[in-house]
This record gives sequence, structure tokens and C-alpha cells, in this order.
Amino acid sequence: RPPRILRLQNIIRMSNYTVYVNNLNEKVNVQELKKALAHVFSQFGKILEVCASKSLKRRGQAWVVFDETESAEKCIKEMQGFNFYDKPMRVALAKSKSDAIAKRDGTFVPRPQKQTRRTKKGKKRKMSNDTKEKKQKPNGSAAKPMATETPLAAPPAPSMAAPTIPVNTASRGPQMSFPPRQAAGPNRILFVENLPGDAQQNCLDDIFAKMPGFKEVRVIAARGVAFVEFENDYVAGMALNQPSVKEAEVGGNKLHITFAKQ
Repeated sequence: RPPRILRLQNIIRMSNYTVYVNNLNEKVNVQELKKALAHVFSQFGKILEVCASKSLKRRGQAWVVFDETESAEKCIKEMQGFNFYDKPMRVALAKSKSDAIAKRDGTFVPRPQKQTRRTKKGKKRKMSNDTKEKKQKPNGSAAKPMATETPLAAPPAPSMAAPTIPVNTASRGPQMSFPPRQAAGPNRILFVENLPGDAQQNCLDDIFAKMPGFKEVRVIAARGVAFVEFENDYVAGMALNQPSVKEAEVGGNKLHITFAKQ
């Protein structure tokens, strides 16, 4: 590519604070989705806002705005393909500046409000009513009917009831909790059982160290158990649902992993 284009791309990359996320599970409630993204992505730095919408065009997408560009770059490197609500997320730098950053650097320009379908229908209905009223007004120069004549009955007024709009309830889908609630309840510490007697800490480090929010592993070899600590219960729940964790084995023993009891 020409050097000028490469320089421009580098400038845009250096000044981009927003991570665009797609291929998200569309059945998850929007507020729950925003909360989960904030918890998972907060390990990379301070988050200014998380934007997501339930509209048809923006479903399955989100925008995470960081306070620093380094946080956005690190997030893209580590979260690409991360299993989030049973779907691998795709992340990239957003193509445009977010409103939060534009307001901070003084370049924010309000976007023109788009007319919704209801607004357009309301305007058309009002114009139609005004036209009908003008047609129904009598001409001032017309002769007045005689007192002895019975006035003609006015035609019935047109019905102004709003049309019934069918609501598509199938697209809403069930609301999902995050992370899945288990008997022990959500906890930032996972409890690992069925470890072989000679299990070492590095065996579990290989399984959990790459997980977002990982802090440390504590092995109790005499009991064949261990505790894996994360930054919060949300990232612990994400780790618990990873296929590599569900199928994890150490020394030929299949591990049984749950939330630790508080």
C-alpha cells in the first residue's frame, strides 16, 4: 500500500479507543449483555461506556469504549474468538470515533434524529385528516337550506382507530443469566476436585492462566483439590463454561470443577 495510506491507518489505529464486538448471542437480554461485557473487558483498562441495542440492525453487536488506546489494542489481541455465551466473539477496532471520546476531546456533533415509522405514519394521518376536513367544510356562498326542510344526515365520520400491528414475540427469545447459576452460587473462586495425588500447580496454570481475569491457583495435594481465583464472579463463570475447562484432565483424571462455596 502507498506510504500515505499506511500512515493514515496508523494514525486512526493510534487514536481509536473503541472495540467493536460482534457474533454475540442474540438471545441474551441487552442490559445483561452490557453488564457482562463490562465485567469481562474491564481487566484491560478503564471502560467509559458499553453500547448495545436490541434493534434488528444492531442485534448481536456491541461497542466497548476504553479510556486509553492501549487498552483497546490489548483487548483485541487477547479476546479474539473468546467463547462468550456459547459463541466465539469477534473483535476489531471500531471504524468511527465514539460519542464519549468526541465529547471528551470537544469534537462531538449531535446526530440528526431519525424519524421512526410511528412518527411518519402520524404525520401522514394528520395530513389526511386536514384534507378531509377541508372537503367537508360548506362553501360560504352556497344557499342556506330552508327552515322547513329536514337537513340531510351527515355521513358517518371515518374511523380513526390505529391499525393493529402484530408483535413478533418469537424474536425476543428467553433471557439468559450470566454466568449460569449453580448450586454453590456465583463466586470468583472455582473449586477443583479429583486431582491426582502428585498434581502440581503448573498443571492447573496451563489450563487457567490464559483465561481473562485469572489471578492464582492454590493446590491442596493431600486432599486432591485446588482453588482457582479470578478477579470477579463474572470472569470466573466465563472460565467455568469454556470447553477446555469442562473437558480438563490432569494425569488421566477428569476434573470436576464448580464454584467454591462461600
